[in-house]
Amino acid sequence: MRILFIHEISWHKKVVYEIHDFPELLSLRGHEIVFIDFPEGCTPPGIRRIVDLKTTILKNCSRAHAGASIETRTPGRVVGPPMDRLMASLTHVPEIWRLLSSKAFDVVVLYGVPTNGWQTIAIARYFGVPVLFRAIDISHALRASVFRPLIKIAEKFIYKNADAISTHNEPLRQYCIENGAAPEKVSIEYPGLDLERFSPGPRDPELCSKYNLEAKDKTVLFMGTFFRFAGLDWFIDSFAPYLRSNLNFKLLLVGGGEAEQGLRTQVDRLGLSNNVIFCGFAEYPMLAKYLRLGDVAITTFEDSLVTNCALPGKVLQYLGCGLPTVCTPVKGLQSVICDENSGILYKERNHSFIEAVAALLANDEHRNELAKAARITTERLFQWDTCVNRFEDAIRKVVKNKSPKKQLV
Repeated sequence: MRILFIHEISWHKKVVYEIHDFPELLSLRGHEIVFIDFPEGCTPPGIRRIVDLKTTILKNCSRAHAGASIETRTPGRVVGPPMDRLMASLTHVPEIWRLLSSKAFDVVVLYGVPTNGWQTIAIARYFGVPVLFRAIDISHALRASVFRPLIKIAEKFIYKNADAISTHNEPLRQYCIENGAAPEKVSIEYPGLDLERFSPGPRDPELCSKYNLEAKDKTVLFMGTFFRFAGLDWFIDSFAPYLRSNLNFKLLLVGGGEAEQGLRTQVDRLGLSNNVIFCGFAEYPMLAKYLRLGDVAITTFEDSLVTNCALPGKVLQYLGCGLPTVCTPVKGLQSVICDENSGILYKERNHSFIEAVAALLANDEHRNELAKAARITTERLFQWDTCVNRFEDAIRKVVKNKSPKKQLV
């Protein structure tokens, strides 16, 4: 098949996750893949900051899987950040129209919503190209914006008009249905995990030296973007007494984001600069080595629509590396991985969460049992062959069931 993927983030700059894995693995199966993206966070020099209408085409791209070949197309723009995303709702249209009018694609796999999603649905319907929408989050609720009501309208339009919807957990499936999707159109396909890359192993000596970690140190690890809803400020405050009374307890924060400066100020105020280590973002080839520095991983999300419909990829990576994980009981993750025998301890965001982390650091036997269970869970649920087979089947089903043109609703 010739498959057009469309998203509203930068394929080249974003951390590696399923938007790289699925297209690349499908290309390794012989499918021809083109990916339209949006250059978020990129500021071109000179006059190109204001007007840059040329589509940038890069061929034979690969970020996660050796031998894969993706063609990326980044449409031009007419203003620089932050207005470029708003204008992209118009500037992406010619490129999407050009590609779909060529009749060269069997199907579109759509991730984007406000930037280029609803436009893709309309153009694909006009040219009779089926669209599989891959729902992985709640677009309108990701961040505060005056455009939030309009983004929700775009969401509902896509749910109602996509030929099929693929998502990764039951609460998100139900959200799509509640907002207009026909139940029979919405299926669940799990993202896979690179089980060779994300596997248990010893701590890397060079990283231990870099961050002054000793063999006796017990480490709690958080990896990911420091969103304000991530709950790290709460965890640092609550875990501070344990860090002060156990000098070999360390907290490693691998990542960065909007809350970082506030967290650094908080750590200094609490006098924990020797116990809390900010590692910055890890490059994908090094990520597993960073995860193996941890003894226990945490996910401290607040209870919200966004978090309850998420399936955090970092948790799968934790488990793949054999990291026992203490996590707040977010419903999307619980619908996929449901009990302690999976390597996850679900705890409410209160003192029971903190006690569970401290108890695991102190109990080698229990920690090792959970580590083994974590690895078994990933091998059972997230084997690439199985996950890609199911996603490929979902795409083929959309193509097979392609229906005559019908009115948008």
